[in-house]
Amino acid sequence: MARPSPPMPLLAAALLVAGAIPLGFIWILTSAKFEIGGASPGESTVGKVENIDQRAMEQFCTGVRATPAGTWLVGRREVGRDEQALPEGVIDLDLVAAAQPREEESEPHLFNFLNGMLLSGGDPETTYVSRLGADGVFHEVARLGETACLEVTPDGSSVFLLTGLRRPGKDNGQREQTVVLRSDDQGKSWRRLEEGFMAEANRLGWALAPRFHGKDEVWVWGDFEYGGADGGREPGQPSGLFYSPDRGASVESIATSAPLLVDLAYARELAPNGVSWGDYNGKHGQIKAHVAQLDAERAAIWVSQTFRYGPPEGRYLTSSVLVTTQAELRREGGRWQMGAIRRTDGVAVERLEQNMDGRVIAVLDHPDESRSLIAELDREALEWKITGKLPSPFWPLPSSSGLREFYMGRNVLLANTMNHYEVPLWLYPDEEPASVSANAVYYSDDWGSSWRRLDIAGYLGVLGFDEAHDRVFWARGNWYDSRDLGVQAYDLN
Repeated sequence: MARPSPPMPLLAAALLVAGAIPLGFIWILTSAKFEIGGASPGESTVGKVENIDQRAMEQFCTGVRATPAGTWLVGRREVGRDEQALPEGVIDLDLVAAAQPREEESEPHLFNFLNGMLLSGGDPETTYVSRLGADGVFHEVARLGETACLEVTPDGSSVFLLTGLRRPGKDNGQREQTVVLRSDDQGKSWRRLEEGFMAEANRLGWALAPRFHGKDEVWVWGDFEYGGADGGREPGQPSGLFYSPDRGASVESIATSAPLLVDLAYARELAPNGVSWGDYNGKHGQIKAHVAQLDAERAAIWVSQTFRYGPPEGRYLTSSVLVTTQAELRREGGRWQMGAIRRTDGVAVERLEQNMDGRVIAVLDHPDESRSLIAELDREALEWKITGKLPSPFWPLPSSSGLREFYMGRNVLLANTMNHYEVPLWLYPDEEPASVSANAVYYSDDWGSSWRRLDIAGYLGVLGFDEAHDRVFWARGNWYDSRDLGVQAYDLN
């Protein structure tokens, strides 16, 4: 007896599914790689620049800074300051700093590894500082022939330009901080801070990364990785954390209650026997330190270390040992006192943000998770509650996600991600696995539980974030691939 043929509709459906699977796979990879799609909520034009260099983006310390007192824009190009004429009315900050030209410097002192590279003569750079006018134009107000980071107090009244310029004067071998400039009149005039800005924390100005709290309070971590801080080897020693109640005019060094760092020997005990550690880790691995001030008398710190290892005969370090040391700080007798430390293996705080309402969100790395976790801090217990994961344009395919930028507003999170999909060996049989990389920008209005992709180019496409109004700033390409002078925004709230 002949076996009956399958019904034609069923056969057609099977063929359709068989054809759709590879097409869907190809579409996921293609749309991710070429950044196809994304939402455009509440699109608006913030303003335009007069010169495309004003919005030239780099990987750090460039872009838009929105404050209650005004909106700033910082651009940077790898061009010498003498290669471009200074527009009329633009302040020459090199003259304000009165810094020695690089070619006239004597042999530089290596403040730390990064500073040594900078002072020994890297590629020339120019920083452009602009401010948005009532006419909708970002007018350039100042220019500096060096790398610089712009920091603004929360109320917008004081602007600091943290530079890489050597301080002027006789070379006497002192480890002085590079030049820091300050403006208290929205960029109309600038002055050099003779004592620097929290100079005990880092000799390289633009590497400070200050974290403001309220109107005047500010915190800065020292530079663990290049010898600027040692995490307090004994109780009572400096921890590497500094605090100022008055915008950096006076500085308090926070003493440690116990060592904040573990060494490579500690990490070896947490890894399998016989693995390769390479030469990546040094003594303390990669260190990331965070602080959040919770109120006038209470704060918390997290110091995370990442140690990398790989197979004994492998070419790459593919696995991690993660360690985070946490402590609470209390304000007692006019000084901050560090409480007992708590050490957690298997987790690292990659990023930590605190919004103007006091909510604290972190991005947590975990060795068993290919995509970093989003977590909210229980402010009383100082425990993390997982709310979601970083998104990936390769979803639902298994992939890894990391961060280029992470911002937090009053009601929104913004993640500028870099993502990787490893092609299965049965699809691409080779000695080394192939991977596809992609950038994507997402926002979440439920603290990381769900994400929506934005129509913004990844990598350098995000110009900044307005925390008070949940707006993201962006532009149509960078200076080298677009001459569009506009600065755009999406309203994410």
